[in-house]
Amino acid sequence: MNILLVDDEASIRRGIAAFLEMEEHDVTEASSGMEALRCCQSGRFDLVISDVRMPEMDGLRLLTSLREQGLDIPVIIMTAYATVEDAVKAVRQGADDYLTKPLNLDELQVKIQRLEWKLDLVRENRQLRERLGQLEFPDMIGISKAMRDVQHAIARVAQDPDVSVMICGESGTGKELAARAVHTRSPRREERFLAINCGAFSEDLLASELFGYRQGAFTGAVRDKEGIFRAAHRGTLFLDEVGEMSPGMQTKLLRVLQERCVQPVGATDSVAVDVRIIGASNKDLWGLTRTGAFREDLYYRLNVVEIQLPPLREHPEDIPMLIEHYLRLYGESRQTPLRFARSTYRFLQSYPWPGNVRELENMVRMLLVTCEGETVRLEDLPRQLRRADMERITAENDDWLELDFRTAQQGVLRRFEAYYLRHHLEKNDGNISRTAARIGLSRVALHRKLRDLDDVVSGEASSAK
Repeated sequence: MNILLVDDEASIRRGIAAFLEMEEHDVTEASSGMEALRCCQSGRFDLVISDVRMPEMDGLRLLTSLREQGLDIPVIIMTAYATVEDAVKAVRQGADDYLTKPLNLDELQVKIQRLEWKLDLVRENRQLRERLGQLEFPDMIGISKAMRDVQHAIARVAQDPDVSVMICGESGTGKELAARAVHTRSPRREERFLAINCGAFSEDLLASELFGYRQGAFTGAVRDKEGIFRAAHRGTLFLDEVGEMSPGMQTKLLRVLQERCVQPVGATDSVAVDVRIIGASNKDLWGLTRTGAFREDLYYRLNVVEIQLPPLREHPEDIPMLIEHYLRLYGESRQTPLRFARSTYRFLQSYPWPGNVRELENMVRMLLVTCEGETVRLEDLPRQLRRADMERITAENDDWLELDFRTAQQGVLRRFEAYYLRHHLEKNDGNISRTAARIGLSRVALHRKLRDLDDVVSGEASSAK
């Protein structure tokens, strides 16, 4: 870390600088606020550590000048006058932290580590935002191979405005988003995109919604209704959950697809329609044709081209980018930006996400409301998510049940230790001494456990001091 150290007392500067250099930081010294300001204008620093009481320009005035000149460098203020007023004033003027003299050097290092971690998060979030802005498919977030394959399939099929498309995937994978992406890249993009959930209506109601009806066709039909097929003329119609259609409704839909015209309920004449059909289902439609639950001829009419959306657990590398997308989408009303800790990202990338992207989106929206700090830590995550992961850790896929008792016990305990230590290291900002004291282990014992565990905890701890 490139640090600018500002203090008018040379002996104090040299002592602090020697400690920081031992901790492998690059240190530049300045003896006054004016000299520090000139240094910041001519060079790049990751952190400024400044005394408050100095002649010519004090630390608070230096802080104000940095902010006025648009130099957004983190600042730690040092003061020998340990008053609440000094601390409050420094924080209000934009200081990132403060220390009282005589300095506790271990405390200084902890604060620097915390700022390093925060700066890394800011850089990572900036990179994620830049990558989001460069995405060719901003409506289908992801740079994994699985999502690139989906994006390429969408781009290809969109060019033929008449071919029917079937989008398959588990609930919550974004089937309607994929359908909209096909529409917005097709020659039909200037016309309407309409969607209907086929599983939400009875057969008679679905027929009325799709095909429309004539006045007097049934009780309550006080005027003609156009129907969604005619409303989508020259555009795209998205039929969600087509596997939920009754056999009778399947027959009616097949006739529309064959003849390219609809007959409103209660009418004797038909109306021509020009609509691209995109269907979707979270069921195995081909399997349903084998059992007779879904018409095979309708299946082939709908499934000219199939796009398979992967579940989120199969492309966890896209989770940070998805989270950043939802933070931008829903976080405008929040006073302070929300960021996710690295260990939180790792945890979320190991979680199986049964609700897929929809579950992830709901979690981000919840955290924007409930998380009080600026950083989402493991303990901030929904309780049911952490509980589900813990259950998975202790008995994943019932594999432990096939092992002998001692081997199973050792495996479960090893995974529990990794989870437990990861949680407490994150809670204590990676500080080994504080973590050991909080969980009742000696520093030596904690280091030994971290060396023995083949887990991400080892990576987190290796950089901790």
